[in-house]
Amino acid sequence: MEFFLARRDTGEKAGVERGQFVATITQRLTEIQNNLFQRALKLREDNTRTIDKLDDFLVYFTPQSKSEDKPEIHGGFAHCHFAEGPELDQFLKKHKVTIRCIPLARASEQGKCFLTGKPSARRAVFAKAY
Repeated sequence: MEFFLARRDTGEKAGVERGQFVATITQRLTEIQNNLFQRALKLREDNTRTIDKLDDFLVYFTPQSKSEDKPEIHGGFAHCHFAEGPELDQFLKKHKVTIRCIPLARASEQGKCFLTGKPSARRAVFAKAY
């Protein structure tokens, strides 16, 4: 009996005998998981910026094209210092950006809020809300 395999990570498609399938499935699944994880990690790293200034934040999260039928994809993740308050809430709502998380790795990094200039003890990850 032959099985048909199609891998999401490499696009490889092949028929495999039952014995070979059973003997190699654990290794194949581990390879697939590792490949997909590395691809996702690279995508995240390529689309993450550290931003400290309001102007840079606006450029990063504002589409450069005003086309209604083909809006430009823009932004990604931005690590920014922030100071909680109504100014930040209103600004983020206006620009359709949200705080996604506060990374533990950068939990005690002193700086200034990119919007208000108030002291900030940590950064958050900001991203466009679609």
